[in-house]
Amino acid sequence: MPVHPLPASLDTSAASPLRHDLIATLDRGEAIHLDGSGVARVGQACLQVLAAAQACAVARGVGFRLDDPSDALRHMIALARLESALAPNG
Repeated sequence: MPVHPLPASLDTSAASPLRHDLIATLDRGEAIHLDGSGVARVGQACLQVLAAAQACAVARGVGFRLDDPSDALRHMIALARLESALAPNG
């Protein structure tokens, strides 16, 4: 499963492209494997996209991994109380 690095800025303007990329991955029946190490900024919209993609991956029976989240990404996941949906690996 190829690893897709998340962009440095996961702000509102990044939510739609991220959503389209993740949907395309799921539509191909592929697991989602993300690298969050380079994320410097993250907003609620992208967290919602990631949580929805995780739920969709589970519903379709494909994998979802979020590896090496940056401190900023970890902090926002915790602040939004999405730890159970976006449990990081690493």
